[in-house]
Amino acid sequence: MSEVPPHTLRTPRLGRPARLDRDRIVAAALAMDLDTLTMQALAERLGVATSALYRWVDGREELLDLVGVQLAARIIPAAPPTAETWRAWLIDLARSIHREFGAIPGFAARLMSGPHRAVRHLPIQEGAVAAFMLGGADRERAHQYWYVFATAVLGWTSVEEGGRFPADPPMDFEVLLDVLMRGYRT
Repeated sequence: MSEVPPHTLRTPRLGRPARLDRDRIVAAALAMDLDTLTMQALAERLGVATSALYRWVDGREELLDLVGVQLAARIIPAAPPTAETWRAWLIDLARSIHREFGAIPGFAARLMSGPHRAVRHLPIQEGAVAAFMLGGADRERAHQYWYVFATAVLGWTSVEEGGRFPADPPMDFEVLLDVLMRGYRT
C-alpha cells in the first residue's frame, strides 16, 4: 500500500461561517407577519439575497411548514397526559396554543382557513386524542373532541387577534376553557 506524499494532503479550508441556517431563517420568519411574509422580505430582514434562502427552503409554503414545526415543539406539553393529568394537560395545551399562535399575526387564522399541512401538528393531535381517551372517550369520539377543541381555541385566538370581540364585559380566554372542559362528557 502506498502512502500519499505529504505535499498532496490537503487541510480543510477555513472559510467564513455560514450566514444562514434553517433555525435562523425560521426565527426571522416568526418575527414577521406570516400573512404578508414573502421570501424577498425575509431575505431583506436577514440581510441576504433572496436566492440564498432558496438554498435552505424551497419556498414560502415550506417555510410556513417549518414555522409550524417550531410552534408545535413549543406548544405540546413536555410530559404526556396521564389518567390523573389529562384535564390539566388539555388546559395547558390550550393555553400554549393561544399564547404561541396569538403571538404570530395571522397564524391562527391561517390554520383555521388557509392551506396548511396537518402532519406538523400530528404530535399535538395525538397527545390531545390520548388525553380525551384517558378521560373516558373512545378513539373516534376523542378525535371529534380534538377537532372541536382545536377549532374553538384557534377560532378564539384568530378572532381575538383581529380585535373583533364586541362582548361586554370583554371576553376572557379562561371562560372558553371553562366551557370546553365543563362540556366534556364521555
